[in-house]
Amino acid sequence: MAIDFKKEISFCKMLNPATDFSEEVFPIEFRTDPLTKEVAVIIERQRHKLDKPDLSQIVARSLEIGCPFCPEAIDRLTPRFSPDFIPEGRLKVGEAIVFPNAFPYMLHNALTVFNQQHFVSLPQFTEQMLEDGFMASQAYLRRVLELDPGNKYCCIAWNYMPPASSSQLHPHLHTVAGQFPLTYHRELLELSQKYYLENKANYWSDLAAEEKRLGERYIGTVGNTLWFTSFAPRSWQLDVLVLFPERDSLITLPVEDIKHFSRGLRGVFAYMDSQNFYSFNLCLYSGILGGGYFWTQARLIQRAFYTPLGISDFGSPRLLLDTLTAMRYPEEVCNGLKSYFE
Repeated sequence: MAIDFKKEISFCKMLNPATDFSEEVFPIEFRTDPLTKEVAVIIERQRHKLDKPDLSQIVARSLEIGCPFCPEAIDRLTPRFSPDFIPEGRLKVGEAIVFPNAFPYMLHNALTVFNQQHFVSLPQFTEQMLEDGFMASQAYLRRVLELDPGNKYCCIAWNYMPPASSSQLHPHLHTVAGQFPLTYHRELLELSQKYYLENKANYWSDLAAEEKRLGERYIGTVGNTLWFTSFAPRSWQLDVLVLFPERDSLITLPVEDIKHFSRGLRGVFAYMDSQNFYSFNLCLYSGILGGGYFWTQARLIQRAFYTPLGISDFGSPRLLLDTLTAMRYPEEVCNGLKSYFE
């Protein structure tokens, strides 16, 4: 079955006060995600590059409040695992430290602090720093599955900076595992399985082949990772999809794949910094061991408070109408990202 990139264009008419109320016609593009059938509305009018944010006051304020993840506080203020789970109380890989989330939203929910540095700007993230964080989170998930195999639905999430709903500036990951997947993760798994049963093919393999053939949203390949911009964006300005071909679970993701993923992220971060983007949400979604119908994958979306009033980029269309909105075409974003993967 061919992947259907369905889109429709409507034209909106208005009298523009900026041009003495002359008539203006501009396009509104409606896109339907090939798998989930989510609708994304793309409205690209005249836009300006975001101003370079001055984060010094936010960083200073966060230190004034106090950070439980900094070296002088982490041992005193963060929880420990029970001895029968992690005898040492916390799990460490390189400079990364894993400990229980004090406010869990799944049965197994840990935080992974990348290192001792309180604030790390996007250009400051090193491949080693990222590798340590993701491998530490993976080690935690392996321990969960070893002791509690029923909790096989896993993901790793990252809220970076306040617009992405991060409660602490100190960079950290949320790693979760449970007996059922959360809503969007469940939808991805169920629809991927349905496609597999109906077409005797893996949806993500078909998607990757079609995106490569079209070349409109295919950014590039880093090792065993494939990078694309998403046809139906979940963010106003940047939505990147990363596929790990033939890898059905985060648990068994090889070290080489994590290294390649970290290298690719550095490219995305460099592009984001060039656009004055400074916040994002990321999630790594795991499939089920031996499932065959789902490839482990990641999704990264840019987040921001927009000036002059500092408005949120999520409103009623996204939260109450389940409709995605975007201000930039993913094909344009893809072209900008490609140079960072060469």
